[in-house]
Amino acid sequence: MQRATYYKGIEMNEINEKLLEHCDEYATDMLKETGESYPFGAYIDTIDNVHPLEMEFDPKNMPKVGAVIEGLQKYCKEEIAAERMKAFAICYEADVALSEEEILTTVCIDIQNEEEDTPLFYLPYTKSELGVGVKEMFAVKR
Repeated sequence: MQRATYYKGIEMNEINEKLLEHCDEYATDMLKETGESYPFGAYIDTIDNVHPLEMEFDPKNMPKVGAVIEGLQKYCKEEIAAERMKAFAICYEADVALSEEEILTTVCIDIQNEEEDTPLFYLPYTKSELGVGVKEMFAVKR
């Protein structure tokens, strides 16, 4: 499989790179357009194309964030077991404590691929009266 480098020298296979690029772009657009973050994902089909992944739900009966994340993960794992997808990424909001004083609000990008372990990627952002500011992504080893 062809190797690629996407983020600060972290070498990963092309499938994981496609997932990371898609999720980074999607999360950045969502934050800038809506000022909000909600769970979403992406997957790689059997011919290495990337596709967005979201759950549709009734606005009158909104599920809890944890239930959405679990639902997306369950669906993807079933699709991988049935060999209809190769890999997936689930993205969700997560607070990351860099120290006791510094806590970042981020979108976590969790790539799941049996062929290669990846770190967790975090896309920090801030909200103010001027809008949303997206900062530089960083990665943390699992």
